[in-house]
Amino acid sequence: MTNDEIRTFIARYVDAWQRENVQALVDCYTENARIDSPMFHTILGRADIAESFKKVFDAFDDWNVTVEDVLIDHEPVDVAVFVFTAQVTHRGDIFGMPGTGRRVENSAAFILRFDNGRIASERRVYDFTKLLVQLGVLNAKAV
Repeated sequence: MTNDEIRTFIARYVDAWQRENVQALVDCYTENARIDSPMFHTILGRADIAESFKKVFDAFDDWNVTVEDVLIDHEPVDVAVFVFTAQVTHRGDIFGMPGTGRRVENSAAFILRFDNGRIASERRVYDFTKLLVQLGVLNAKAV
């Protein structure tokens, strides 16, 4: 993939997140793709990927994703890292906690490895503790 193709892919991927379009997101992955996520741990294959997106969208809505940076490398395979901030509303059950209506924000980096124009593996890196504090699952004092 060219740099422009990767940037276009990421824009389409982010748009699908913001529209909460599970099928459009699943179509971005290879059949046997792998996602490593703080929230879901390891997810393998399109069926489980679809289920994870359904769970996320049941828990959070009103997505506003701002891409802050995109880094691309082509050796030995096409890899892109995109850094973004997401603002969402907690609407449904997650971690045994019913929706609070709270608006939360978290920054993240997704590391994408591509195969034939689709994501073959994705590693999600974000401050999971910050998310839990904003949801009220954890209490934390600033130092």
